[in-house]
Amino acid sequence: MNFIRERLEDPNSKKAEALAWLKDNGGRNTVGELPTNGESLALIQEAYQAGAKEVLAIEIDAYEEDDGVYENTGKLIVKLPEDAAARRGVFEWCGRQAEAQGFDAEEDEGQTHVFVALD
Repeated sequence: MNFIRERLEDPNSKKAEALAWLKDNGGRNTVGELPTNGESLALIQEAYQAGAKEVLAIEIDAYEEDDGVYENTGKLIVKLPEDAAARRGVFEWCGRQAEAQGFDAEEDEGQTHVFVALD
């Protein structure tokens, strides 16, 4: 089974549409190593502005602090558009995230989704 499909179908892993998840939980949710919910929201909004059809936060971890439960993930799955220009924009966004983490940017090979590691 392919890497992305395994993560999407894993019944033991919490996953959610990233913007809705970030807006939930009183602003306590974050992605990657970004320190604030606002910065996390801005990053995911960039993905949508680049042309992503959907951005899923996967393998979400919860941890408890004195003032409540916080959630974080450094893993996203981005659903790609079919339009060539929009795909280029999404691959550029994904490539910037990959390179910031020391990875090579993924090439467009006609896939429907791209995995993005943020930490």
